[in-house]
Amino acid sequence: MSKSQRTKGAAGEREFCKLLAEHGFRQPKRLLGQARDGGGDIPTPPVLWEVKRRKSLAVYGFMQQCVDAIPNRKEGDCSIPAVAMRADGEEWLVVMRARDALPILRQVEEGER
Repeated sequence: MSKSQRTKGAAGEREFCKLLAEHGFRQPKRLLGQARDGGGDIPTPPVLWEVKRRKSLAVYGFMQQCVDAIPNRKEGDCSIPAVAMRADGEEWLVVMRARDALPILRQVEEGER
């Protein structure tokens, strides 16, 4: 991994820590040396975040399709877009926008206190 890739990754981790703090998470901190130690990037129990910052990710198209479908819903209160995906032979993953997921996770964290 080049120095510029490491710098971009570290900047992304700091940016996400700031976002977590803005949503009320207490003192989110990057795990330094995680690449060497094989750990995640940012722990906010019960969630361990792996932060990726890249030029493009295909999931943005999937998310936009879901966002665009919400106003067309006739029944129910479906206002939070989420994408469920699974590659062949892999487990299911769920992708949500941070602005939707963080308030939900914050409620879970507060309920555990």
